[in-house]
Amino acid sequence: MKKMALIVLSCSTMATAFEIEYGSGDFAMEGGFLGLTGEISTDVSTYSLVDRHTNIGDFFYSYDLTWYDSKVMKQGQHNYNNFASRANSFLPTNSPVTIPKMEYRVKGLDVNIRVGYDFIHKDEDNFLGAGILFGLSIPWIDSTKGDDSTPSLGFILNNTSAIKDVKDMFKKSKTEIMTYKVGPSINLQKSLTKNISLYAMGSYAYQTGTVKNSYADADFTVNGTFQELNMGLYFTPFTERYKWGWLTLSPRVYATLGYKYSRWDMGDMLIDISGVQMSSEMLDAFAMKFGMDSSIGYFGLGYSF
Repeated sequence: MKKMALIVLSCSTMATAFEIEYGSGDFAMEGGFLGLTGEISTDVSTYSLVDRHTNIGDFFYSYDLTWYDSKVMKQGQHNYNNFASRANSFLPTNSPVTIPKMEYRVKGLDVNIRVGYDFIHKDEDNFLGAGILFGLSIPWIDSTKGDDSTPSLGFILNNTSAIKDVKDMFKKSKTEIMTYKVGPSINLQKSLTKNISLYAMGSYAYQTGTVKNSYADADFTVNGTFQELNMGLYFTPFTERYKWGWLTLSPRVYATLGYKYSRWDMGDMLIDISGVQMSSEMLDAFAMKFGMDSSIGYFGLGYSF
């Protein structure tokens, strides 16, 4: 919440409208880590600062800054056993590979800024515009070994001096990701009644950035895509206009109720959190496409000047 307060203080002075949103839903992750061969999911909470659509003539801008905080995702038994069975096909039959259950927790900041042009603009509640999304994603993933299983990497332990005790394997680590994104976006809103409107936004962007994990000695470039669909209802209980001489103001308090789906994909990658420093050939053999997605229901309160 301290991070959200800093975001509000830094951005509210520049905005002509802003909204505070709280969301809750599902978060899922697949691939990218040693043994994570299937999708795992958990609950996630989001805190957002949003300006959904502000016009300067027929041009517009919008932004959203979202802080994600997931609960712990536990790697299922079938996932790491699947990895172990694949790994054992490369090893002598008397040197089986097993890896421990892992727990992951994702936190981070997602920033999206859109600028564009309204091809249709009747009023502030009825418009259709298209533009370009510029964004930044800064998630990090905390990885922790479960307490209910002991790892074994078979013959690898007999051929390395890097590991003195199996308890030193799969230590707690943090994977830091930073990506930049750019792509097309569409933004629309349509009045249903005097006080209620339906809105929707869709974006698709290309991403590039870096992945770092000091325990795995990983530092490499990643490329991928980002896509998002956001839709909901916009409620304004008061729509009065006030005139002071030549100045006309129409301040409004409003509420939103919506749903947002986001998907983040990248190419094949594998972060070796075993501590053994496996060969690049073995890592390439077990690399999988890495992806994260979230389905969030949210409620927001806002004010426009």
